[in-house]
Amino acid sequence: MNRTLLLFGLVTYGMGQSLLYVIFGPLARDIGLSETQFGILIASSNIAIVLCAPAWGRASESFGRKAIYLLGLGGYAVGYCALAYGIQAGLNGWLAPVPLFLVLLGARLVYGVMAAAIQPAATAYIADTTDAGGRSQGMALLAAAGGIGTVVGPAFGGALAGFGALVPMYAAAALAVVAGAITLWRLDEPARQPASGPVARLRATDRRVFPYLLGWFILFMVFTGIQVVTPFLIEDRLAVDGRLAVTRVAMLALLAMALMTMIIQIGVMQIWKLTPKFLLRSSYFIFAAVLLGLAFADSYAEVYLLYAGMGLAAALGMPGLNTAASLNVDASEQGAVAGLLAAAPAFGMIFGPSLGGYLYGVSNSLPMLVGAALSLLCGLYFLTVNVPEAGKP
Repeated sequence: MNRTLLLFGLVTYGMGQSLLYVIFGPLARDIGLSETQFGILIASSNIAIVLCAPAWGRASESFGRKAIYLLGLGGYAVGYCALAYGIQAGLNGWLAPVPLFLVLLGARLVYGVMAAAIQPAATAYIADTTDAGGRSQGMALLAAAGGIGTVVGPAFGGALAGFGALVPMYAAAALAVVAGAITLWRLDEPARQPASGPVARLRATDRRVFPYLLGWFILFMVFTGIQVVTPFLIEDRLAVDGRLAVTRVAMLALLAMALMTMIIQIGVMQIWKLTPKFLLRSSYFIFAAVLLGLAFADSYAEVYLLYAGMGLAAALGMPGLNTAASLNVDASEQGAVAGLLAAAPAFGMIFGPSLGGYLYGVSNSLPMLVGAALSLLCGLYFLTVNVPEAGKP
């Protein structure tokens, strides 16, 4: 029951993130935002997460996983609702462009600062409630929850959009409040050894965790860079004409990726106990091979298959990184490492979209080729890292 409640909140959080692109993106120009301003608004919350997630992870050692998780859900709901209201103000002409941008920026920063607490608290909760042998399975479910939210979010938004352009965003914020209320009522604080004295500051450069933070950074920098250029790739490589047609093909490709991720993390990894060493020493090589294929793909079948391959690589890599880092630190450091593990992918998301767009402007194969090279180097690096196995840190 506890794990189900935790995953429900994470699915809600994932839905909100996917809705942001589906709802906010098309309205950006309607409220007078430039592409640069929209990019700043998206990036601002990621910067806030990078800066705040480690602190929230450490705070969960002192104040408890449940309290910090609830604080994150509540802050996410407030920030998300404030963003929706700000967009509404822009649509109604209540604010001039500059004040509107500042209001939206404030909402995004509130969202980023507070929502940064969700992932570290949830990751530390899973670490507290699983033994070394079951850690990979628990972390796989954690990662799958975000994937479920990504798949459900657009459908949720489409179902409610007929009631108003911003109704899906308000509904997502309300759902987060519901998740928080149920969590407050039913989620148990996990049994753990309380920290004696001040919580130690685990640094990103600590050799026990640095390889896995680097792995997260590379994975998400490349991943988001490819996602940003997906519509352009489909239009240019497959000669798809028309915004609606391009959007449909892009959504099918991303759906194939998300479904593969969920099948592996919810199905395969719950049956077979795959070690973090296997996960990390396979995922980056798979990712490199898929990206190399995508650099030259020129048919619908190839694109859908290769995006599913990206889902496979992500499904193996994400729980592998979290599990290895968690097994490499002491019980009293689980909150601290969870905070760093939440910050690392957000750090990659700051650079990935702009890098992917720039490389695509040089050549439509270059984002995939550079991503394949980085993934290959990361895979080779993990061959040299002493990745912990269950019970053998």
